[in-house]
Amino acid sequence: MKRRICTVIALLTCYCLTFANGSKDTKAGNSGTSSGQKKITLIVWDFKSGEEITGAAFREMDRMFMAENPDIVINHVAQPESNYYELLMSAFTAKSDVDVVLSHTDNRAWNFKDFLTILDPYIGSVIKNYSPAALKACSASKDAQKDIRMLPLTSQGVGFYYNKQLFSKAGLNASKAPASWDDFFADCEALKKAGITPVILGNGGGSTFGIDFVYRTILAASYGNRISGFSDGTANFTDPEFVAATRLIKRLYDNGYVNVENGSMAYFQDAINAFKAGQGAIFIGLTSDIAHWKDFGTALGYENVGYFPSCTSAETTYPGAQVNQGAGLGFAVVSYSPNVAAAVKYIEFYTSGKGGKVFMDASGALVPNETIPVDKSNTLLTEILTDMNTKGIPDFMNLVPGGMVSDMYNLEYLYFISNETDEDGYIQALEKLYKNSL
Repeated sequence: MKRRICTVIALLTCYCLTFANGSKDTKAGNSGTSSGQKKITLIVWDFKSGEEITGAAFREMDRMFMAENPDIVINHVAQPESNYYELLMSAFTAKSDVDVVLSHTDNRAWNFKDFLTILDPYIGSVIKNYSPAALKACSASKDAQKDIRMLPLTSQGVGFYYNKQLFSKAGLNASKAPASWDDFFADCEALKKAGITPVILGNGGGSTFGIDFVYRTILAASYGNRISGFSDGTANFTDPEFVAATRLIKRLYDNGYVNVENGSMAYFQDAINAFKAGQGAIFIGLTSDIAHWKDFGTALGYENVGYFPSCTSAETTYPGAQVNQGAGLGFAVVSYSPNVAAAVKYIEFYTSGKGGKVFMDASGALVPNETIPVDKSNTLLTEILTDMNTKGIPDFMNLVPGGMVSDMYNLEYLYFISNETDEDGYIQALEKLYKNSL
């Protein structure tokens, strides 16, 4: 009898242990593979999966990744772009459950770099496949060989797109993009006389992106690689180059070449949609992500879209300069994630090979990884790729202190749009803001 009781107790103990192990609910998941191995759940935050095209691409990429990695489950969480970085900082501070995050490769990311895993030990075998310029943008120390905190999803730049049909309607040579600012203004005058809005800018919603993007192209051509001085104070807003750039943009406004509603029109998506609808002839756009070659080529017909990276002026030292951030968006692994190895595998998949190709084909983004084939039969795309690869100049707004950007946008609005200050007051206010932010 005593032996039977001991046997029952032993069986009950084994049952309880089995039940406890089988029902344990952790972040790694509570379901197993066919072999009994527990699945890992990766929680991914981004601000793009809520978009129709990008969201569909991300879902397909997640499906492909999970098919290849049946032990990993992806939980993709779409966050609002408007306060995304505030949400990230709150999540990081609270050490909330999140493994992978999408981020811009600018100062917004470097404000919380300590929460991003240093990827160097994990990417030794694949680092050669990424563009050095893109890796530099993804490095907290701006070194393409070390301190990599993200893998680049997009190679981002800024340049001018123009509607060839509207140029022809105004009697202009649609196959000839303006090379100088004198050409630019002459074309704008011809367009205006033909009843066509020459330039569409979007500066509403508290962010003067239209003005900001035009500045980037002018300053890239004016400073060349000296533009890096805006990161350490050796370049200034009182420089003749910056003052000249300011006067070129002011001339666009004074001559009535900019859409009158630009101050209330948000760049994303209202201004973009206005250009796609043929409401203006010239638009300052991006080379990746959105407002790019595929976006406009699909809307207007690739044969009807022209591109030029910048225009020359008296201050130009680098003709044909192409603003190139190296990388616009990147995926990072959160430093306190319990699943770093799986998360690194996931972001490698997204930014290379089959995964990256799905994203490029769907979105038109330029993914800076040589394992992804690019359709070079598209002449618009080929031209942009050539400019990005051979004429790249660092992006001015990736160099200035991140803490001054919001106030800078406010000053741009006061000067160019509401005319509440004069040139000297505007320049001096920018310089003071800059010096206080370094």
